[in-house]
Amino acid sequence: MMDKRLPLPSLNNVGTLPSRVYLVLEEAILQGKIKQGERLIEEELAGVLGVSRAPIREALRMMQKEGLVVVSPRKGAIVNSISREDIAEIYKVSSVLEGLSVELFCARASAEERADLQALYASMEQQVRKKDLVQYRKLNRQFHEALIHGSGNKKIKEICGSLQKQISWFQNMNLSVSGRMKTSLREHKRIIDAFLKRNPEAARNAAVEHITRAAEAFLGAENQG
Repeated sequence: MMDKRLPLPSLNNVGTLPSRVYLVLEEAILQGKIKQGERLIEEELAGVLGVSRAPIREALRMMQKEGLVVVSPRKGAIVNSISREDIAEIYKVSSVLEGLSVELFCARASAEERADLQALYASMEQQVRKKDLVQYRKLNRQFHEALIHGSGNKKIKEICGSLQKQISWFQNMNLSVSGRMKTSLREHKRIIDAFLKRNPEAARNAAVEHITRAAEAFLGAENQG
């Protein structure tokens, strides 16, 4: 049952009310504040967030489309559970689409966009030195979002955006992956190097290899990601 004391973010931002409810609940799920298998009861959520049940119901429909919740007539909305098979499939699809995204982006990237990627990479280097896994993960997600957005392909952005949320979700379920950070950083460096050389094929191969290695690490051991 939902904890009415759950520290959910404020709804005081732009967008329609259902979309604001969606963003608040999505963040709570991705950060692990609301657990897998937990019921999302409309009445309780409405009380916690100070809204009517209508925007809660619409937000839950949106989340069902994203695969974050499962809605059944008898049990209502339940936070989805991700199996190892789901994770393997998500990584496989992500490697193909993100590889294509990186290839497209590298072919058209401006000097400013390449500089922005380098700046993100430099920030990730700092977090590795500090051994700050939580902050590294945030920057890593920003890096991948930049690669996906840079493709300029709306469908890739739409599909990969959903996949990245799910990857971030199950990574946040287990934060003990510090041994992977240095390897991950080196893999990002190969992507950056390909961008600097304006080599789309090398960029795509580096991105596919990075995602493949991340999948192997996460699936190969409980404390990897």
